[in-house]
Amino acid sequence: MAKCTQCGKEVSFLQRDVLTGACRQCERAGARPASLGCGTLILIAIVVGLVTNSIRNDVSAMHRDMSELEAAVERLERTSTQQLEEIRALREALEVRGTDTPQQ
Repeated sequence: MAKCTQCGKEVSFLQRDVLTGACRQCERAGARPASLGCGTLILIAIVVGLVTNSIRNDVSAMHRDMSELEAAVERLERTSTQQLEEIRALREALEVRGTDTPQQ
């Protein structure tokens, strides 16, 4: 059961007006839908604008952070590749030295 928005009586969903939420008795008595004034609509627009701007700032900050992380990953990959090349070169140098020295 839902309550009438005008008198507060409990009425079934089917006995309420869709727009006003008023019961049939209140509707007959002249209940009309609530309307928002200009000030309320302006306030809603300001809140929506602030929230939207906040979301845009968060997205741009996240995009910047992602770019920084991608750059860091690329640097790590380059460093890792360089280290692997150094290890291969050292391993080859050890193998060459091992074959050059006579075994006793």
